[in-house]
Amino acid sequence: MIDVITSHINTDFDGLAAMLAARYLYPEAEMVLPGSPERSLHDFLLHSCGYAFPFKRLKDIDSDKIKRLIVVDTRQQSRIGVFAEIAARPEVEVLVYDHHPASSDDLEGVELAEIAEVGALVTLMTEKLRAQGISVAADDATLMLIGLYEDTGSLTFAGTCGRDFLAAAWLLEQGGNLETVAGVINNPLDKEQVSLLNDLLSSQQIVYPHGQKVVIVEAGRDHYIPDVAMVVHRLRDIEGYEVVIALLRLDDKVYIIGRSRTQALDVGHLLAHFGGGGHHYAAAAAVRELTLIQCRERLLELLEEEVIAPLTAADLMTSSVLTIKPETALSEAAELLTRYSINVLPVVAEKDSELVGIISRQVVEKALYHGLSDLSVSEYMSTDYEPISPDADINRIKELIVERNQRFLPVLDDSGAVVGAITRKDLLKALYDQESDVQASPDLTIKERELRKMRRKNVKALLHESFPAELIKVLQKLGELADELNVNIFLVGGIVRDLLLRRANLDIDIVVEGDGIALARAYSVRYQCRCHCHEPFRTAVLLTGEGFKIDIASTRMEYYDAPASLPKVEKSSLKVDLYRRDFTINTLVVSLNPESYGIMRDYFGAGRDLKERSIRVLHNLSFVEDPTRIFRAIRFEQKFNFTIGRQTLHLIHNAIKIGFVRRLSGFRILHELKLICLESDPLPVFARISELKLWREIFPDLKGQFKPQRRLKRLRAAKEVVSWYEYLYLDEKLEPWQVFLLSFLDGMTLPQARYCVLRLGFDKNAAARFLDERQRGIAVAAELGRLCRKGNIRLNSQLWSRVHDLPLAVLLYIMAGHENEAVKKALSNYLTRLQFIEIEISGHDLIAVGLKPGPEFKKILDQVRAARLDGLVNNRKEELELVRREFVTYA
Repeated sequence: MIDVITSHINTDFDGLAAMLAARYLYPEAEMVLPGSPERSLHDFLLHSCGYAFPFKRLKDIDSDKIKRLIVVDTRQQSRIGVFAEIAARPEVEVLVYDHHPASSDDLEGVELAEIAEVGALVTLMTEKLRAQGISVAADDATLMLIGLYEDTGSLTFAGTCGRDFLAAAWLLEQGGNLETVAGVINNPLDKEQVSLLNDLLSSQQIVYPHGQKVVIVEAGRDHYIPDVAMVVHRLRDIEGYEVVIALLRLDDKVYIIGRSRTQALDVGHLLAHFGGGGHHYAAAAAVRELTLIQCRERLLELLEEEVIAPLTAADLMTSSVLTIKPETALSEAAELLTRYSINVLPVVAEKDSELVGIISRQVVEKALYHGLSDLSVSEYMSTDYEPISPDADINRIKELIVERNQRFLPVLDDSGAVVGAITRKDLLKALYDQESDVQASPDLTIKERELRKMRRKNVKALLHESFPAELIKVLQKLGELADELNVNIFLVGGIVRDLLLRRANLDIDIVVEGDGIALARAYSVRYQCRCHCHEPFRTAVLLTGEGFKIDIASTRMEYYDAPASLPKVEKSSLKVDLYRRDFTINTLVVSLNPESYGIMRDYFGAGRDLKERSIRVLHNLSFVEDPTRIFRAIRFEQKFNFTIGRQTLHLIHNAIKIGFVRRLSGFRILHELKLICLESDPLPVFARISELKLWREIFPDLKGQFKPQRRLKRLRAAKEVVSWYEYLYLDEKLEPWQVFLLSFLDGMTLPQARYCVLRLGFDKNAAARFLDERQRGIAVAAELGRLCRKGNIRLNSQLWSRVHDLPLAVLLYIMAGHENEAVKKALSNYLTRLQFIEIEISGHDLIAVGLKPGPEFKKILDQVRAARLDGLVNNRKEELELVRREFVTYA
């Protein structure tokens, strides 16, 4: 059996360098090219040191003996030639190292050993070598440097990141020779390439899809010309094009090469339609079945689909704007501005909904300062403003906000009704995102730049890659129905966050700009599934025929009458709805409407925080309004291995110091603790709770009696037994929180334990039941300890009689807390074996052998069970014999 390292057809220097690096990681593997290398690489191998690389030809390899295939610099099955068939074999393990974006042509069922969008794949490979402490030979380091420099344009391409520079530095330390690199990389164009460049320069055709300038150039030759991508790159640099696409007919193929410096066009996604691949900024495709003219026409059609239209007021605005009447008192205006945390209110006449003015928080506060609270808003509202229409472009918005210093732009429809508003903050974010897209720092990866884009990242491919096909169909049906009802619909929250983190999550939350309940009901009627609605909170739950549970909510705003209270709910826009959420990383949304399906919107920098692995709140009163977010922050921090941001941590300390956690109802605290207990490892969360001194805020009356380290020790023991039980996959469902709570209370007096469970929202009856079971468990644990110490618990029946009526959580609590290993083994034996032993006879059998029904039947059957547990009887026949021997004669 053999391992094989390969790359893509027309292997380039980066592909070869990655193969060479992989050989260091898998020294027993054979290197096999899937076809002829790229011309420049072919010439290099032919005229320099090609003999030094131990390549094998595919025909020299017994493909039936390949047990592992290591594929580098691609994950597209169409680009690895005959190896695609080998990769499809179930017995072959396939490892992929790549730095290209995912595509629909990717290999399926393979292990993605290392995937990241750096400038060159050799960067990732050198990182693996460095991590394992592997050094490379100087000649090999030189070739790896050539691959790195070629794929990053000598570290100048837009996709180059800081990791590429670090890789180059390490390869220099390994003996890489920059003179050799320069001799290979900086080759001047030959006569034929110069001729091709001249033809391309004279063939320019300029088109403006959605206002974006795109230059299309064409040329043809009856034979293949090597390194045409380098010619196109030189063309772009000479002319300074933002986007250039070359159509080249060479021999019997049409080569399409794209270069882009704008986030308005992803040429990798564009050329994927032609079966090609690449990055956002550089891609290529080779087409055999279409003529050059057909390729051009198809390209022009696709540009209309792929180029992202410029931002308009409709893109930037917040819709469903809160308005106020002219006759409203200034005191009421102040209350509205504070309740909803806004700075400006449009003033609208009640009669015809006409916008008659705007009033700001600054004006209202000054009026109140001067004792004018009873006067109407119309007395001091501003009428010196200019509204805009939804289709106004971003340049017009900049003119009004920047040049005319208009801090608030009302957006009016054709009838003059207020449909939205744009603030300076909205404009600043849009400008920042646009600028960072075009002039991104070279140490930002493609992924980082895309995560910073506002509203424009297309994650359709990621959706289809991550979700079951049945769920995709359901989401598409919802989107189509939303179009019929003229509402916008979005996938929202944790499921989108986990989509980008590549974590499995089918907890489906959907938000609707409009009537979410109406959408849910319409879906349930059309597709005949169940729907539960909750009118006060404008939410619904769909239980689809495919088995998915989908939570649907209308966009809404919330406000709190007091800290730590439950929120009041009112209708709002998408952006305002997202602003009420707990953390930035949970504010991402993905559109499901057909026209914008798969477009992700990021209003609050969630992409940045995911990249930086940071937990941040959206506003400074977040923990004041809802202190349960403190527990969620800690849970997310530990679950995702993130860090709570410095400002957010300061706000947590502040909320704890002021005492807002103490104001929370026990029910809400218990709900958060239950979620923590469901984590695969809740111990780091509990430890962080202790570190932040939250236990004493949850249970303030315990005061000095509370010992955090002792509680953590008991919780750690609970975690061990819960994990042990869950590993057994038994039928009885366990509520882990019960075991953790019992263990947490271990060692407390009954009054202390009663205080804790009542503090956690148990009603008196539930508290009494829980505490009674706890006390029974404590008593049984003590008795089992005495019996084991004396060696008296020899029979299974003795154990069964003492524990069979205890709840599962109590049994595991005893196992977690008991110091006697014999007790733990006995309980383990009961849970895994004894509790499932049943007798085969019943009361009918006792009647059949001549016994009269009565209270004695239970005692008889219990004795038969004891004999069965202790191995004295083993089947129905022996059970009946025992009954006849012990009871029938006696009767």
